[in-house]
Amino acid sequence: MIRCVFTVILVIFIFQFMVLGSNGTLTIELASSQPTQPTQPSNDLGNYKTVNYYARFNCGTISDDSGPLRPGKYDSDITIFNKKNYPITVIWKAIAIDQQVKNNFNILNIPSESIANINCAKVFPIQDNNATNSIQVLPKKFTEGIIKIEISVDNGLLVNNFLNNQNGNIILNESDIGNLINVDVLHTVNTLDDLNKEVVYLKADFSILPRDKNEINNFTAVFHINPDEIVDPLSIIKNKISENNTNEKINVNASKILLGDTEIISDTLTDNHALTVQRVDPIIS
Repeated sequence: MIRCVFTVILVIFIFQFMVLGSNGTLTIELASSQPTQPTQPSNDLGNYKTVNYYARFNCGTISDDSGPLRPGKYDSDITIFNKKNYPITVIWKAIAIDQQVKNNFNILNIPSESIANINCAKVFPIQDNNATNSIQVLPKKFTEGIIKIEISVDNGLLVNNFLNNQNGNIILNESDIGNLINVDVLHTVNTLDDLNKEVVYLKADFSILPRDKNEINNFTAVFHINPDEIVDPLSIIKNKISENNTNEKINVNASKILLGDTEIISDTLTDNHALTVQRVDPIIS
C-alpha cells in the first residue's frame, strides 16, 4: 500500500516538473494574437538563380500581302557578347509562334570577351539534299518566335559552364548576375527577286560660255530622274547650277550654256536594309 502511494506521488511530481518551471511558474508560451509575418525571399547567392533573355526572331519568306510583314526575305541575327574575362556557357531554345519548331536546348560556349551569334540558319537547320555537301538554308515559309537564352547560377557558380567542362570555380557577386553578357538582335529583310526597284539617270555633257569672257568651261553631270517623265536637260542643268552656286562663281543669266551629248542610264537595285536593332534586357528569377 505504501509502495502504491509513493508511486502516485512520484508521478504527480514528475508531471509538475514538466509543466512548471523551477520557480513554480508556467513555462508553456501561448500563441501570439498577432498574425505571423511571411518570410521574405532571400536575395543572396545561396539561392538558385536563372538569368533569361528573350529575343525575337523573324525567319523565312513572305511572298504576298498576307502579312504579318511586307513581302520579302527575312532573317534575324542575335549576337551574344561575353563581357567577362572568363568563358560563359549559355543554353538557348527557339520557341516558334506556330509551334512547329520544338527544338531542345542547345549548348553554346562563348570565350572570354568574345561574340557568338544565333541566326535563322541555326534556328532552322534544314539540309539541302541537292547540294554536294549538306548545308544549312533559310526556310521558305515565314516563321516568327522567341529565342530563349538562359544562364543558371547556384551559390555564385555558373552552372552552365559545367556542361562544357569549363572552370566553374569563379564566385560571382550579386551585381554580376545580370551583367555577364550583352544580347542584341539585328532584323534584316531583302526584297523578293520580282520586287526590284528600277533607277534612271541622265548623263549630260555641257559647256558654259561666259558672255564677257572668251573661255569655255566643259562639264559632265549625272542627274537622277524619274521614269516615264518628260525632262528638259537644259533646265535641269541650270537649276542644279543655281542650287550649288552658293558663291556665285557662275552667273547663269550672264552665261551661255551649250548642251552636248546626253545619255539615259538605267539600273535595277535590290532593296536590302536593316529593319531594326534591339537590345535585350535580362530577367532574373
